[in-house]
Amino acid sequence: MSKEKKSIMIDYSPSELAYGVFQNLSPLIEEKFRQILEEKDDKNAPPLSMAESADWLGVSRTTFSRLVSKGELKFKSLDPSNPKTKKYFLKSDLQDWLTQNQTKTINELKSSANGNS
Repeated sequence: MSKEKKSIMIDYSPSELAYGVFQNLSPLIEEKFRQILEEKDDKNAPPLSMAESADWLGVSRTTFSRLVSKGELKFKSLDPSNPKTKKYFLKSDLQDWLTQNQTKTINELKSSANGNS
């Protein structure tokens, strides 16, 4: 006999069961849909200048330049041999950097302290 847990739906009408499944799956489907749309937009978006990229990230141009100098942000250059040439940034690379450097919110910290993941 299998050791997997099995649940038995007792006293649920088909509409109650469907609504319960909808409640659990709806946020997951919406998040995946939003991710797909964002990825599509980022792939088709034209590259951004340094000023546009700094604005998009919500940081000062000085901070952005420092991140570029440290090599934390990927960029494309028309003349890679010249360090002073104009640099272009892809939104997908900026989004990846944000994801990697994301800090937890107070609620996420409280949740993890309480043993929730």
